[in-house]
Amino acid sequence: MERREAFPPRAGATAGMRVTEARKAGWQNGVIRNIGWNDIKRTHANDDFLFAQQYVIVSCMEKTILIAGKDLPYGGDFADGMALAGYNVVVTGNPESDGAAVTAGDIVIASWNRPSSVSARSLVLQAENAFTVIDETVLYFDAAVYAQQFTALSPEECTRAIDTMISGYHYLTMEILSRIEQRKESGKLIYIVRHHPSMADVIRSSAIRSSTASAAGPFVSSAEAAFTAFAENIAAYAGDKQNVSVVLVSCDVQNDAAEKDGSLASWLADYLAALDGAKSRRSAKQSLSWIKAGSKAPGSLGQNLLSRFR
Repeated sequence: MERREAFPPRAGATAGMRVTEARKAGWQNGVIRNIGWNDIKRTHANDDFLFAQQYVIVSCMEKTILIAGKDLPYGGDFADGMALAGYNVVVTGNPESDGAAVTAGDIVIASWNRPSSVSARSLVLQAENAFTVIDETVLYFDAAVYAQQFTALSPEECTRAIDTMISGYHYLTMEILSRIEQRKESGKLIYIVRHHPSMADVIRSSAIRSSTASAAGPFVSSAEAAFTAFAENIAAYAGDKQNVSVVLVSCDVQNDAAEKDGSLASWLADYLAALDGAKSRRSAKQSLSWIKAGSKAPGSLGQNLLSRFR
């Protein structure tokens, strides 16, 4: 979907400023009239900047991203970061109570009952009703968040853990793959795992023990292993499908790029844009490799992508 916006010049405006930066600078949308272009410059994979004598026109190919797994309010910074990168964002949470968790006004909050395959379909439909097509889907497993939520060892907790940390991701993945096939359009599945020390890790290392407030228990640790195995095998399954791309992202405890979800989102947006601009598609074997958050994109696009404003 193409969107064009016109920004009248005002104090603080600079040529080449991205649309999100222009908004933060306080520019107001103007009316696009008959203007003669005097320069065309491409500075970002999804944005074309057209400079006129009196207006700055930004032509942006919008993409929609569905973020699931790190529900609001925990996923607010990540959702905001993807919105600032120019995405239409749909994020899982409670539409009635989680609005304050995000600051970008155009983020859609969608409900998701993880134990239900029907709810996975409903979630996809909510996103499509808001923005027509889902271009990319992030399935986010944050072990640190889950470690706070699953502390007991009981049959009831076991059932809840499986529903929340395993089944939900499986149902949603199957629904997204089904929709991509039905629409005959390209789509990306991005699996993000944010590692967190387990109880076993704490016993093995005194350094980890002193720096870990709440270690991941048996259910969380086993669910994390299940998530990574599932993601890798979905990448293998999709390896020969031309319209499906799978990206695996790993966030370690000491990873500066992944320390905050806002910076993680900024890096991810650039990395995905670089993949879109790559001359060749990644092989199935390459798709099986976990990418460390903050890594440069492969091949000729391996310049420093941590800086989005080139």
